[in-house]
Parts: sequence; C-alpha cells; structure tokens
Amino acid sequence: MLLTKSFAATPITLAWRLAPTAAKGLALTTVWLLVPGAGLSLAGTDVAVRRLPNPVVLTPAAALVGIVAVAAAVSRQPWALGISLADGVLLAGAYLLLAVIGGRVGIGDVRLAGLLGLALGTVGWAAVLLGAAQPYLLAIPNAATGLRCARNPAERQLPFGPYLVAGALLAASVFGA
Repeated sequence: MLLTKSFAATPITLAWRLAPTAAKGLALTTVWLLVPGAGLSLAGTDVAVRRLPNPVVLTPAAALVGIVAVAAAVSRQPWALGISLADGVLLAGAYLLLAVIGGRVGIGDVRLAGLLGLALGTVGWAAVLLGAAQPYLLAIPNAATGLRCARNPAERQLPFGPYLVAGALLAASVFGA
C-alpha cells in the first residue's frame, strides 16, 4: 500500500522539483496520455450500448481537472486552470444547446464534450474550435450511409462519442499538444 502511494506521488514530486516550464510540460503530457485511454474506453462504451454513463465520463474528467490544476500550480500560471475549465464549460454548453434544440446529441455527449474541452483548453482556443467542429466532419460518411441503410429507428442513432474523441485527438495533434 505504501509503495503504491509513493508511486502515485512520484510524478507530482518530480513535477514540483523541475523548472516551471518542464513541470507544466510533464503534467500536460499526462493529460494527453489520459485522454486517448479514457477516450477509447468511452468510445467503445458508446458504440456498444449507445450511451455514456456518468462514472465512465466523470472519473476521467475529475482526473483531468486535478492534473491541469497541478500543471497550473507548478508552472505558476493559475490562470491556465481557469482557461481550461472555461473551455470545457463553453464546449459542454454548446453541445447542451444542441441537445436541447434536438440535434441528436445526448447528455453523455455533452459531458464528454466538457471533458474534451477541458483537455483541449490546455492547447489553445484554436484547438477547442477545431475539436468542436471536427466530429461532425468525421461523422458525415457514417451518418449518410447509416441513415440510408438502417431499417429500424434504433439503428439510425449514431454513437457520437467516438467522433468527439477522434476530433479532439486530431485537433490536439494539429495544434501541438
């Protein structure tokens, strides 16, 4: 048990002892190691059951908030956490508006958009905007063939989580996460 706790504390201790820019880079690298792993799990869940349960979305979101907070603290840039949180809230708000209007976006997708907005906020506004638009472009081929070929209405619902994750990862790679 003690060994596990010391392994968990090692990255935080290392980040605190490094120079501010190196420590922030280490913490933000952790963000972009967590997002693909969590995103793969979330995308698989969305494809399998057509929903994104709270624990599956909120657990990585809480971890991301903690990691970004550590990055902001060790880099002595507390506004970085505020900017990332604002990006997550704005992206979740935009998807919530789409869900309310009836754009076939579920509440799980809204929560996932908030998580990905928080992560993309560490890269910059351009990444957040591209990460918001990219999923729709990626989903066009599947949506066009799915709507045309599906026989029952349940098959016509497109799991949007995989496209959200792919769009965020593409935006982060374009803008240098």
